[in-house]
Amino acid sequence: MRTTLLVLGFLLLALLPVAAEAGPSGQPLIKVGLWSNQTSVILSADAGFSIADADSKDILGSYKAKEKVTVKFAAAGLVVNGQPVAAREITVVLPAKAPAGIEVNRREYRGTVSVRRTVGKNGLTVVNTLPLEEYIYGIIAREISPAWPLEAVKAQAVAARTYALYSLGKHRDDGYDVCATTDCQVYGGMTAEDARATKAVDDTRGLVVAYKGKPIPAYFHGSGGGYTENSENVWGGHHPALRAVIDYDEESPHYSWEKQFTQKEIEAALASAGIKIGALQAIELSPLTKPPVNASDRGVSGRITELRLIGSAGNTVVSGTKLRTVLGLNSTLFDIKVVLPSEKAVKFEITDSYGDRDTKTVPINTKPLPEKGFSVDKPDIRRVTGRTNETIIFTGFGWGHGIGLSQWGAKAMAERAPTGNTAYFKEILKHYYTGVEIQKLY
Repeated sequence: MRTTLLVLGFLLLALLPVAAEAGPSGQPLIKVGLWSNQTSVILSADAGFSIADADSKDILGSYKAKEKVTVKFAAAGLVVNGQPVAAREITVVLPAKAPAGIEVNRREYRGTVSVRRTVGKNGLTVVNTLPLEEYIYGIIAREISPAWPLEAVKAQAVAARTYALYSLGKHRDDGYDVCATTDCQVYGGMTAEDARATKAVDDTRGLVVAYKGKPIPAYFHGSGGGYTENSENVWGGHHPALRAVIDYDEESPHYSWEKQFTQKEIEAALASAGIKIGALQAIELSPLTKPPVNASDRGVSGRITELRLIGSAGNTVVSGTKLRTVLGLNSTLFDIKVVLPSEKAVKFEITDSYGDRDTKTVPINTKPLPEKGFSVDKPDIRRVTGRTNETIIFTGFGWGHGIGLSQWGAKAMAERAPTGNTAYFKEILKHYYTGVEIQKLY
């Protein structure tokens, strides 16, 4: 059995996007870009440490535990505590068996830390290189609550590990594998570690989500709003493991939401994003119905793939993802209503297109604008008149892009897990990722 697992591990490593340097116990090392294009960086450590030339290994200076070292950018190269150094890149060197913990800008990190000039820019880039498992330690508490049921936290740990492996080399041109922000995964180093999160990582050590033997892009999000989405309906790329499924996130605080805008607010936001259509006259999209949805402008879950904005200076089609970014919406799973000032102070209830899923209340002194009928083949047009106090209401569901693992859905599934089942995290992962296996890489 051990031989079989080792062979499988080598096969999976061979299928990774970028060949990674091997770390302890066969796990890969990962290079994390902590900061880029910084004018200065403050370094320290829990033990006495040195600063060395990353290429020659020559020691450039030695310092006491907790002593602060300032590295600044200069056109001629790096400046360490006010002294120019010839090194292209410097590293923090700890003595053998020293306690873990290198401090960068008052945050602690495992592994090694290097500083060099940002590629193509006048600034500094800080890179943290460490074993993959230790990297995952610094992610979990930033992505999910460690206080949630352990099987949900374990599912998050496996998803995070898988996504990290899939993302190796994503920022290769910048000199590291992944960044420390939401563009990759939110990484906080030792400062962000939590004992329960660490247990979830240790309990799932080396496990990945694989489709036909290859780690998948294991995307995750906060809340699916009742249904997740096919990958091609959000980012344009089809992946057989990233299919729309029912989400069990009804208890999520983000399950349903509402945001209101005036016509002028939307016009200003569109113009700031370079979408200049003049005065907004109408928004064209099909109505939100129960999933699975069959509409040309919506995905299976009902998430908007595209909609048409009609203005006095022209019309344009924008993606749901683009409009979500421009208006700061929680998700692309939404519908739109236009309400006008009422002559009387009347309070109306508007039930969304899902009917039995949620009810929204229109603010007092407003009433729904009568709209013409619609069909799937002929999308509904939400007309904007430009009258004073006109309100455009976005009624939606979920939080995030809606692809892959739903964190609130994972929590709900874990709460219903059979007592004592310490492998239920696999069932959670197999629900949110289609046709996959949970395999041990190392």
